[in-house]
Amino acid sequence: MNNKNIQYEVIVTTLLNSGAFAISDIEANSELSRKAVGNVLRNLVEIDILKKTAKSGSGVRYKLAVNENAIKFVFESVDQITISEIALVWGVSVASAKKYIKKFVDEGILKKNGLPPKKIIYTFISKSDYKFTEEQEEIINKYYSHTTPDGQLLEGVVGFVYWAENRSGRKDVEKLASEYIEMREKYFGKKKSILMIDASDKLEHVFGEDVYIKKLFHRDFDALPVFGKTNLSQMVRTAKSGRTNVVLMNGIVNEIQDSVNEIIKKYEVDCVGFIPPTVARKAQLMTFINKKLNVGKCKKINISKVQNLVPVQQKSLKKIDDRILNAQKTIQVDTDNICGNVLLIDDVTGSGATLNQTAKKIMEKNNAQNVYAFTITGSAKSGVFDVIGEA
Repeated sequence: MNNKNIQYEVIVTTLLNSGAFAISDIEANSELSRKAVGNVLRNLVEIDILKKTAKSGSGVRYKLAVNENAIKFVFESVDQITISEIALVWGVSVASAKKYIKKFVDEGILKKNGLPPKKIIYTFISKSDYKFTEEQEEIINKYYSHTTPDGQLLEGVVGFVYWAENRSGRKDVEKLASEYIEMREKYFGKKKSILMIDASDKLEHVFGEDVYIKKLFHRDFDALPVFGKTNLSQMVRTAKSGRTNVVLMNGIVNEIQDSVNEIIKKYEVDCVGFIPPTVARKAQLMTFINKKLNVGKCKKINISKVQNLVPVQQKSLKKIDDRILNAQKTIQVDTDNICGNVLLIDDVTGSGATLNQTAKKIMEKNNAQNVYAFTITGSAKSGVFDVIGEA
């Protein structure tokens, strides 16, 4: 590491520890002369990295400027920073720092990690040096995200580059971007705006003649080969992690609202049922969706799950017969509503056993003529899919 970088680290460390500093504070921790330290500080002021608290004299102190280059300067020496540290280096109150930093988060310069009441940290979003086409950037930013091992949800190009560099096992990132576009075209055709996916054929593939669902729709696939979970799937996964994230859950509701509206309108749905969660969590995505999703004048069917000593999730069962049995024994439908067409809504579809068995119980009670189903994401592994684009 050269003397310049060492000097910069000393400056950043001093800012983070004590905030605005005098030239003597840096001189005490540096092998450079006072004149050399002064030259370094003068240069940082000229390029708007540091700000002086006074024009001249013994009372001159230095603090960090409030701009992107100044933030980048700090993150060349540290990996993360808290709001208290940001307030200190800027020389402002924590309340003011929160107002300033929101701008940098909104502009994609910083990423906010964590949720109250636990400590929130901010990390710098590095700009990609790779050359993607306009189409690639548009599609990747709209549909791709990646969750890092430490729990950060990186969306768009930032997430794609992280995955490509750290998880794909390949170095040709730009070629991977081309292959991602080709993979999406394989599954979605040339449609850029997807309303939902008709996965009804999968039901017969899995259950043969024992199908009780008229139509099955997904908003998106759970994952694509090679590239892993889709952006919407990552959102669902994060929302189900146990922490309450209202912004993320509202984002999911917004993503699915138009699809649900279209199904209700096209198939004249008059009753809606939400599949309840299996595992107890502090924050339940499906409970949130039940409350926030607008289903118009549709009546709601009460669906519950029997809470046994050991809750068994469908995804933990490998055999389809076990999944069917699990749904038969745990799903309860309790409603007096007589409906023409029912729409069942769930977060994720694997085999579809839970939805199909719920539909069976509704039909056996003579509560409906037809049952339709919609999930946020579903498997792309089996069946033939019809991708429905937005009008």
